[in-house]
Amino acid sequence: MLVVDDHALLAQTLQLALTARGIRAEVAPLDSVEAVTAAAVALPADLVLLDLDLGEPLVDGTTLVAPLLATGARVLVLTGSSSDRAARAIERGAVGSLRKDVALDRLVATVVAAARGEAVMGLQERRDVVAAARASRHQEEQALAPFDRLSQREAEVLRELADGTSVGRLAEAWCVSEATVRSHVRGVLTKLGVGSQLEAVAAARRSGWLDLSSSR
Repeated sequence: MLVVDDHALLAQTLQLALTARGIRAEVAPLDSVEAVTAAAVALPADLVLLDLDLGEPLVDGTTLVAPLLATGARVLVLTGSSSDRAARAIERGAVGSLRKDVALDRLVATVVAAARGEAVMGLQERRDVVAAARASRHQEEQALAPFDRLSQREAEVLRELADGTSVGRLAEAWCVSEATVRSHVRGVLTKLGVGSQLEAVAAARRSGWLDLSSSR
């Protein structure tokens, strides 16, 4: 088994506990996706215990599910994050998920059972989880759809408004008239279907658009 977790103490504890139960276990290097998958191939790993919150540079463990499955290993998610992210990992092919806040004995027992090929989730439970993940993603896509209609300039205006920049300061910084900036603001309000700058910013935060926009 390969343990992929950025919490060194937990990873090493699991490695020792699994080894004591006769299961060969190693902790993966977290330098890159390639380093993790190479470790899975070298072991070779029948099962990968994958954390979803890995920190830099990997960050989101869900992106590792497909590459790890491609090595021939099964993937069991270990997470303290939201159930939505665990559900998406399962949708991508993980065999199930475990929360980090369960008692260590129970955690190890479940991992050992999974390593021996026992099912972590029933078929119907898995279907329900995948359906919930798809429904959640559809809701997110619907919430973000209005922002796709914004022009590049309108999107920039909205980000500036969210940062607390006034129309006057924005006009000065961009060397345009306030009327021009207000025209962009009206475009934002119309396309988002809101009545004020505050509502537009609130919608951008609520939908997650601001986080997505700043990461691009």
